[in-house]
Parts: sequence; C-alpha cells; structure tokens
Amino acid sequence: MKKSAGMDPRLALLCKMAPPCYKAADIGTDHGYLICALVENGKAKRGIAADLKPQPLEKARREAERRGLSAQMDFVLTDGLTGISPEGLEVVIIAGMGGETILHILESWSYRETPGIVYLLQPMTKGERLRRWLWDNGFAIRREECATAAGRVYTALEVVYTGEQTEHAPWEYYLGKVEPRRDGDSFCYAENLAEELEKITAGLEGTGERENCNRAEELREITQVIRRKMKEERE
Repeated sequence: MKKSAGMDPRLALLCKMAPPCYKAADIGTDHGYLICALVENGKAKRGIAADLKPQPLEKARREAERRGLSAQMDFVLTDGLTGISPEGLEVVIIAGMGGETILHILESWSYRETPGIVYLLQPMTKGERLRRWLWDNGFAIRREECATAAGRVYTALEVVYTGEQTEHAPWEYYLGKVEPRRDGDSFCYAENLAEELEKITAGLEGTGERENCNRAEELREITQVIRRKMKEERE
C-alpha cells in the first residue's frame, strides 16, 4: 500500500488494519485522509466520510476531489452514525475521540448488530470503559495493535458483533488484547498504562477515604498484572 498524504502512524495503523471491503465509513473524518487512502489504495470500493461539523466535512470533500475520488465517495453531515445505512457497509472506523463517545455512537446506532461489519475503534481516552461496554453488549475484540504518533502511543481495536456477552478479568478492560511482547509500540502502551494507573492509585490513597482506598487496591492489582505480563513477555 502506498503512503498517502496526511497520514501519520496513527492513521496508517487503521489503514493497515482495515480489511478489503465494498464500502467503508470514517466517522469523525476530519480532513478525510484515512477514508481517501482506503479508497485510493483499493481497500474500499466506496467510502463514506461523516462528520458532525461542516468545516471538516468540506475539507474531506476537497481532499477527495483533489485525489479524483469524488465519484466513489459520499459525504454525510451527521452525529456519529445517525442516518447511515448498513447496506453494503463492511467497515466502520471511529477514531480520534474518547472511548465513552465511541460507545455512545455505537449505542445510538440501531444497526450496530449487523452481521459482517468490522469496526475499527481507536479510543483516545477511557479505553477500559469502551472494552467493558463492547464485551457486555455482544461484541468481540479480535485484536489490538499499537502505533506511536507525535510522542503518544495509540491502540486500535478490531471488533465484530457476535451476540455473545463475555466476562473478563479486571486487567483485561485496561490492557485489552494488547500484547506487550509483540513490538516496541505495544510495550510502550502497556508501560504508559501502568504508569497512569500508578498515579491514579497514589491519588486515591492520598484522600484517606475508605472507598477510594478500596479502589486504589483494585487498581494496584491490575497494575501488578500488567507489569508482570510485560516482564514475562520480554524474557
């Protein structure tokens, strides 16, 4: 796949993970670099660029026109997936927003359980809440991969609907399917996560309140598992 203009490693990861499909939708498309790359490289025969605001959508429209892709693209001014039909849709990408926002977008779309759709989700924050919601609502996380862009490590989830609710250990809501042994980006993701949890734990303990101390103990146990997996997988 050729490198496309405007694609940093975060977007390039999503582009790499996207399977070949008839139609892909990029929710919160911003400049439209990602969806244009998928169509331009032949991974998607058609693309939907969707955004809540008209300015970024217009940028995406101009980007598609510049690349000669306008005939293969649809541009939708909408909140999340509202009004987007599942017909022919095989890949849905929701990236560049918080995990709670992503789960709200999915929760609000009445077609989220459509068989055959692959969701590529990239939460900026609250990944643990997104994973819990997915597992509680019949979605399976098939894999996660990481990439570093502008000094920050991002994870991307490949998700499908199975209808089966699954239970998981508390640490899995935080680390998900990330395997620290896989590569440097994955190890850094786990390291950053552990450090963040340690800071939260210290803050909770500092309050001296019983409820907060109990929560701190839970987070400490989660952090220990993450660090143990990092050590084991590097030996």
